[in-house]
Amino acid sequence: MTVSWGSALCNLLEKFHSPNANPPTGATITTSPPNPYQRNLSANDVMLLIRTVVKNNNGSVTLSYGQEYEDVVNKSTILVVEEFIVLMNLKNDGKMGTFRQILSLSERNNFLLLLDTPANIVSLFQMMRKALLKTHLTRWLLLMEGSDADNSVIKLQEFVNEGTQVVPFVKTFDGHMVYFLPSVNPDGVTQFTNKGKWESSKDLKETFSKDPQQNIYNLSGRKFRVSIKEGLQIVNIGRHFPDGSVELLSGLDVEILNIVSSALNFTYKAFLSQDNVWGDALPDGNVTGVIGMVARREAVIGSSALSISASRLSVVDFTCPYMTGMYLLMSRSPKEKNRALAVLSPFQLQVWICIALTVLLIGPIVYLISYVVNKYVTIDGKAIDYQWFHLNMFRNVVNQGNFILEESLQVRVVLAFWFLFCLINAALYSGMLTAVLAIPAYEIPIDFLRDLPRATKEGFTVGTLGGSSYETFFKTATEGIFKQTWDLFNHEDRSRSFVKSPFAGVKRVLEEKFVFITSDNFGNLFKVMFGKERIYLSKERFLPSYVGFACQKGSPVIAALTRVLLKMREGGIIDKIHNEYIKNAPLDPSARTVVEKKSASITLTHIQGCLQRREEILKRTEYFRHIHWIKCGREREGEGKDSIYKLQFYLSLR
Repeated sequence: MTVSWGSALCNLLEKFHSPNANPPTGATITTSPPNPYQRNLSANDVMLLIRTVVKNNNGSVTLSYGQEYEDVVNKSTILVVEEFIVLMNLKNDGKMGTFRQILSLSERNNFLLLLDTPANIVSLFQMMRKALLKTHLTRWLLLMEGSDADNSVIKLQEFVNEGTQVVPFVKTFDGHMVYFLPSVNPDGVTQFTNKGKWESSKDLKETFSKDPQQNIYNLSGRKFRVSIKEGLQIVNIGRHFPDGSVELLSGLDVEILNIVSSALNFTYKAFLSQDNVWGDALPDGNVTGVIGMVARREAVIGSSALSISASRLSVVDFTCPYMTGMYLLMSRSPKEKNRALAVLSPFQLQVWICIALTVLLIGPIVYLISYVVNKYVTIDGKAIDYQWFHLNMFRNVVNQGNFILEESLQVRVVLAFWFLFCLINAALYSGMLTAVLAIPAYEIPIDFLRDLPRATKEGFTVGTLGGSSYETFFKTATEGIFKQTWDLFNHEDRSRSFVKSPFAGVKRVLEEKFVFITSDNFGNLFKVMFGKERIYLSKERFLPSYVGFACQKGSPVIAALTRVLLKMREGGIIDKIHNEYIKNAPLDPSARTVVEKKSASITLTHIQGCLQRREEILKRTEYFRHIHWIKCGREREGEGKDSIYKLQFYLSLR
């Protein structure tokens, strides 16, 4: 591995403490090096930590140092030999690219040793906090000294995110190395505890882990802030309290959140987002809505049926999906066509035009043939009435008799084909008219995305939830059917296409020509509330939707929430709650309810809870089996030899 010295990166950005560099707002940077008579850190102290890391964890170390300590690193001649060491000069100029370079040099599961003044270390974490950088996989060793080192550790508590693995080391004036370990109080604030003198024999494995999200995290007694958005049957709120929180009355997400909080023994307060949207990461860097509160660490958990999307994952993390769905098109049910002109419906307009032209032309044609035959062939001088021929041709069309007495073969051949033509038309017309009147005809439904251009020409407006993942998905499309669909939205008047809630969207569907793009979960709910005869759901499901709880980047809370949610999914609890909320949804007064009594077949969904219960019984059976062996004096090593005894024991417990 190539050794990279700090001087090799000096040309990338400005010097760390260049006079022209502007310090970040709210951060104080020491521009003068510490007093050399007060410096206690040496190259041996740096190598002590590096050797401890490599010895106990078999990993590499990224050494990042400030300009004040460049002489300390240069004196460490052993650093040149060790190929696992990566050296770089920390340039704390307030640019986000600098911090990303630092984190990129520290590969996954590696250690980053930061050697700098206390003020500069605090400034670095402050700017990483503002940039929402995910650093929970980087294991930080902070090496500092000076009279203000202890105060800097206290200031550092404000900018260290929960789940970030940080251990500050402070070199005291008496030559000892003191270290601090982080902990989280019930309010979610990171606190550092002085653990006393550091000894090189200590094992860092007790302090760091490869991925803190995989650890068993204790949430007992924790108090969380939860960001929400009110939504029908999802989150129903009640009273507003002076501290800005709101009372949660009912809803699908409220029910699930209460079960999770009870299982993990934590409490929470719910807060509404300022802009009252679900939110997403915008191209200008802003994050809105519920997602924005979690990204800015104003809340620990984001709820309200949040769909997981790539843009949201760039600023927050999600638990495992606890509910899935598919995007579809919701529109009003196709209306029955008007039967005022039902007599014309058997044939299309082109057919009617051809029949009319044929009726108009057949009379003159037969008259001319008869006239020519009588004048030039038979020469009998018989008078021929033109109107008589025309009237009889029309009588044949409406199945009336023919009174034309013509003896010439030429006229009879033409009349034979005309009679056959009239007979076929009459049979087709009567048959198709009977079918049209027996089976009502409806408007063409909107089943696919390719039907939307036709729908807009018919006066329909295409819309979806404003500020949601639905809007973001179509907005970010660059080509194809999704880009064409985005162009069909009304961008001049956003209120025409982008509604504030699913309930407002379904109201627009029922009251006007409106196509609402939403999830099938909402679609099934609204069909129950407003009547399935009034709402039409498209046949095409064109995009999967996964719903989960949003959490802060790198938060160890995700693992604990995911474990409980997975158990709820496996046990069928979430499906049961979801189906009950749909079944018990409040009915709209205008809905015509039809109670269907039918027996449902048993599926895997019905036995999910039974399977989960069976797994718990088997685990308990294992425990009681060991107790029984102890009482009987049986040895654990004989487990594989007494298979008959084990089978009898299992059967007896069942």
